[in-house]
Amino acid sequence: MKHVLILINPEKAGAREVSQTLCPWLGDRAKVDAAELSDQPLRTAADLVVVLGGDGSILRAARMLAGQEIPVVGINMGKLGYLAEFSAEEFCQKFEAIAAGRMPLSRRMMLSARCEPCAGSPKEHLVLNDVLVAGGTPHRMLAVSAAIDGELVTTYFGDGLLVATPTGSTAYCLAAGGPVLAPGLEALALVPVCPHSLTHRPIVLRPESEVVLEPCGLQKEAMLVLDGQDRGRLARGDRVRIRRAANSFLLVQNGGRPIFSTLREKLQWGLGPRYG
Repeated sequence: MKHVLILINPEKAGAREVSQTLCPWLGDRAKVDAAELSDQPLRTAADLVVVLGGDGSILRAARMLAGQEIPVVGINMGKLGYLAEFSAEEFCQKFEAIAAGRMPLSRRMMLSARCEPCAGSPKEHLVLNDVLVAGGTPHRMLAVSAAIDGELVTTYFGDGLLVATPTGSTAYCLAAGGPVLAPGLEALALVPVCPHSLTHRPIVLRPESEVVLEPCGLQKEAMLVLDGQDRGRLARGDRVRIRRAANSFLLVQNGGRPIFSTLREKLQWGLGPRYG
């Protein structure tokens, strides 16, 4: 391990303080650079990226790396910590194993979302969790047509339509009633959000499938939401073309924590109701 990049979420309490301790400790073992998380792509020659934040910080870091397949370690300074599996102490204890490549490395598929407006130039986005087309006016029904591999599926009426990766399946996808997809699985989930039809159900797709979403009525404009963080406006007739990205996201995992153990802990499966 020759070069480590630390990405800091300045909005997380304690993140700067941890970086001030971690940078000199790592500096005795490798070249260290530090930067704040941003929405701008960053080119780096680092061998390892350490994110100080939470799961949302890792999503931002994935887009910031823009397809560079560099192993990423998440040090959890947030709440859930489903992707950010390490504490600062655990990272230091296991750094030698991480540097030697002895820790589990999970290759996560990403999505390419190409926005094709009726007027203007197309723009491509890279996401790790999900792509959502939602109503431009909150709390009003939206109509979105969906096609898979060139074949029209149907027009969905509801709050929106979501395309999620296995990584994103435990986020908004889960809250919207979608399936939990194992992280090692390569698949897509097409999930209607609060559909105005009892017959609409989530669909699991092959990883090679191409999904095209198009807002087609009821509202003058819709909203494109990427990983729950980046937003943009869609006019009627604009299309969002979603397919598997060419590159993957590499997440270093904290060994000894099986997937279902993590789900039980983080999502509190099996616990009884809480009464005040």
